[in-house]
Amino acid sequence: MLYDAVKDLGEVLLISTTLPRSAVGHTISFNKPLRLYKTLFESREVYVTDGTPVDAIHLAISVLKFRPNVVLSGVNVGENISLQHTYYSGTLAAAIEAALLGIPSIAFSADVLFFEDFKDSRLRNVVIALASKLTKYIISYGLPKGIDLLSVNIPSPNRFKGCVRLTRLARLRWHADFERRYDTRGRPYYWLQTKSVRPEKDTDVYAITVEGCVSIVPLSIDISAKSLCKGLERITVDIERALKDLVKGRRHV
Repeated sequence: MLYDAVKDLGEVLLISTTLPRSAVGHTISFNKPLRLYKTLFESREVYVTDGTPVDAIHLAISVLKFRPNVVLSGVNVGENISLQHTYYSGTLAAAIEAALLGIPSIAFSADVLFFEDFKDSRLRNVVIALASKLTKYIISYGLPKGIDLLSVNIPSPNRFKGCVRLTRLARLRWHADFERRYDTRGRPYYWLQTKSVRPEKDTDVYAITVEGCVSIVPLSIDISAKSLCKGLERITVDIERALKDLVKGRRHV
């Protein structure tokens, strides 16, 4: 779908992981070699790696020598809404890694359960329209100052009301709970269960789950706190004084 949206805008490189990499977060492969091979998928040339989404970004740039103007990541099976999912998501990780390298990027996720759901023309048409318009905008104007990437989430076709919201990340999507079970030897193990958090208005979670709207969240990769806490400034001075004393061989309590 993303290819269909941008194939007429310039040269396009398709690169993917061999298997879905949901919830791998910002994992990069430091301790194993990576495979990269070329294949055909639906008559299109695709590069495939056994690495992570972050690995795929670096392989495209460093090995294939392809540095794009824009990176499109996705479309993920399942929404990636809230700050919580943003940190967990492999789809967002690829877009964030591209942004770290100075390449504007867009992560796309859809509130569906299976890859087969992308065969629904209603969903395909929405994805193609969004990806095309957003990519053309970035190529023409770039992203506004202070914005490094966009996170786009699309409701399921049966819930979509035709609306689009510019939103902010909710803090949490759910709270964790665990179901305790026992294996055949009587030893306990635990399955993660989730309890949804009531969404706040103007957030991505509210747009998707309550309003049935597409959510577009502008993101910055600088997660530094924007203001310094006076309490932290004081303790920093105290720590520096103590460390200087240690360096001089004196320690004051």
